Amino acid sequence: MRSILSDSSLISQVEAIDKLSSILGSLKETEIELSSSLGKISSRDVFSPIDLPSFSRSTVDGYAVKSLCTPGKFSLKGKVNIGESPQMKVESCEDVVEVDTGSVIPEGADAVVKIEDTRSEDGKIIIPSKVDFGSNVGWIGSDLPSGIKVLRSDSLITPEIIGLLSALGLTKVHVYSTPKAFIVSTGNELVSPGEIIEEGKVYESNLYYLKSALIEDGMEVIGTRTVRDDYDAIKDAILKGVKTADLVVTTGGTSAGERDYVYRVVKEMGEMIFHGIRFKPGKPTFVGRINDIPIIGLPGNMVSTIMVYRKIVRPSLERKFKIKARERITVKAKSLLEIKADKKRFTYIPVLLFRKSSEYYALPLKFDSYMIGTFSMANGYIGLSEGFFVNEEDEVTVEVTNPPGDTTIVGEEDPAVPSTGIYYPLGSLPALKMLEKKVGDVLVLSSLVKVPDDFDLEIKREILSNGQGAEIGYDEWVSLSKYVKNPSVKLRYRSLIKRFIGKAKVIGPSSYVQSGNEVGTESLFVIAVTEMGKQLIKSFKVNKST
Repeated sequence: MRSILSDSSLISQVEAIDKLSSILGSLKETEIELSSSLGKISSRDVFSPIDLPSFSRSTVDGYAVKSLCTPGKFSLKGKVNIGESPQMKVESCEDVVEVDTGSVIPEGADAVVKIEDTRSEDGKIIIPSKVDFGSNVGWIGSDLPSGIKVLRSDSLITPEIIGLLSALGLTKVHVYSTPKAFIVSTGNELVSPGEIIEEGKVYESNLYYLKSALIEDGMEVIGTRTVRDDYDAIKDAILKGVKTADLVVTTGGTSAGERDYVYRVVKEMGEMIFHGIRFKPGKPTFVGRINDIPIIGLPGNMVSTIMVYRKIVRPSLERKFKIKARERITVKAKSLLEIKADKKRFTYIPVLLFRKSSEYYALPLKFDSYMIGTFSMANGYIGLSEGFFVNEEDEVTVEVTNPPGDTTIVGEEDPAVPSTGIYYPLGSLPALKMLEKKVGDVLVLSSLVKVPDDFDLEIKREILSNGQGAEIGYDEWVSLSKYVKNPSVKLRYRSLIKRFIGKAKVIGPSSYVQSGNEVGTESLFVIAVTEMGKQLIKSFKVNKST
């Protein structure tokens, strides 16, 4: 029986985090070797057992001296090498002892003068200037006194912390045991990367993302299973995880399809905590438990999996399992276009970021939850509450996932435009908005949308019509959308038109449609906005006008 998720049954992102974190188990404490503690979370405060440094030491190569006796002429009594205990003292005003950086200050001395600030004369050491008390001396405990707290409980153990604790003579540390996770990925359509793929199949990706994310967040992934949409196989895989792990994470089988068995297994074998969130993408997410082991059911779309993990699973793990996730970078940016959130769900929208002087501009991308390519190539995303509307030039907060760096080309698609830099063939509408704000490096604008006052290159093309039947058109961001008013299919990219030749009526530029009736002409204007852009277009294999 299908499970239909009504809008009234959906819970918020905050509620989902609260409910999930409330059923996650408690962490256990263990004592481990310090050398194996990297990335673990400390379970106890740690206090320094010694002063650091544990002896007064010289901070330079020079001579240990009584400061009150300077300036003057001195006899060299001996030397204290680094790592040695002094065998002599500075007992009189006539004596100095040579020391290295890090050497113990011999008894009686209270300062060190640098070698370069002295000279030798007739077998004596001449110190020509007054030396202040304590000069070039690192006093015992001046770094850390004994008894001070050097590590708080619930802290991430870093290489620096390991170095510090080692310097204090410690060899072990108390930490929380690493929580164990088991991943179950479901779907008849899944094929392992590297295998030959048939029509209707897709390469498995959710499992690899989740395993990497969980490990990055301090979890131990003790097992994974990829199973077909079969009730018994899914049940066996989930129960395997329940018996061996602290947490089971599944992907697929959470929605209302006839073969969406995952949530049914959890419901029949245990209890459902919630099913459905006001969150886009990721609505059919569920959380349940079997034998007190939490089960997190993520949708099959990879973008949904990523966003629900980042925004619900990870915060819950941080709260209960004390994981320390990588730092998140956010920037304020002005939106280049209007943005509308889903009317009923909190919505995440991927964006491209462009910098102009000290300001950022964000270009929101057209997006659906299956578009892992669009999502991954974006520089970040923004989150909007249900029904929220962003006007052009309104400020938005972007969570950066892929910082912008390389030279960018934005606009219409054409094979004459090289793939040097990062090419975003999104159409003329975003290119026009970017031209108005003078952002981006290279823009490709169609004459069907606007003829710019100035440009660097012009690519001339015939527009050809080929075939009969259903008409194939374009997304409204693409200039050729003007030629097809009621298309059966809307393409985001011009190059995709080649796939429909001989199957439907297509209209496209002569660079992609090789034959047909001419229905118009078009010029693509290439505009360099920045100096980097001017250098980039030198690689374009077109003249000023072609």
